[in-house]
Amino acid sequence: MIHRRRFYSLLCSILVGSGALLAQVVNIEGRRFMNDTVPWTGFVNFRFNVAESGQRSLNLGLNGALQHVEGRDRYMFINDISFSQVETNEFLNTGFQHLRYNYRLDSLWTGEAFAQAQYNKPLRLDLRLMLGAGPRFTAVDNAKMRVNLGTSVMLEREYITDGPLTTVARNSSYVSATLKFTSMASLTTVVYYQPKLFDASDNRTAVEAGLLINVTKHMTLESRLNLLNDSAQPEGVPSLTYSWNNLFGYRF
Repeated sequence: MIHRRRFYSLLCSILVGSGALLAQVVNIEGRRFMNDTVPWTGFVNFRFNVAESGQRSLNLGLNGALQHVEGRDRYMFINDISFSQVETNEFLNTGFQHLRYNYRLDSLWTGEAFAQAQYNKPLRLDLRLMLGAGPRFTAVDNAKMRVNLGTSVMLEREYITDGPLTTVARNSSYVSATLKFTSMASLTTVVYYQPKLFDASDNRTAVEAGLLINVTKHMTLESRLNLLNDSAQPEGVPSLTYSWNNLFGYRF
């Protein structure tokens, strides 16, 4: 019902620093909602960055998420779009759309199914489509720490710029840990491992660490470091890529 809907927004986040290339493994763990007692929850986030270091670079981004909880069922939609430009070159876009369904079996176990579309022009990824499902386990959940583990089998269809169309099956496993230092600061670390089924030489390993500081009730500072090692990157793309983002946010 509309009058019962609670919608939390994160608005006017400004990207004040970034590293090289964006990772091709999407960190869903860092975008989950911890509150499962409110029927509707969401946020929207806008980022803008201009840098001058011999060449002027421009980055624009918009992302957001919406979650609906009804009993044991949880539905989550995430959208992220980013555009980058160096000098007068054409804009290169990256982004993804992710839809996930969770069914909570008990306080420890949850079943998950998801669908995702992803693209990353700087890394020559025209489009990657995914379908997957698997279990999620809550190992630790208290006031100071939260640890979750999960694994899934997913079907992946990938379109590479000037490359062949490929369809493969992968395992996607992760472990995530959030440590709450005080009411003002918390650290979240996530590790993903995605090998091709029956061929572990084709694999991706991604690590993300994020430090969140609540400066005031409404203002936050956040720093995220993303590392990705992909053993089967397209020709001309390095196997190890990274991004480092520093965010200033306003919550209301």
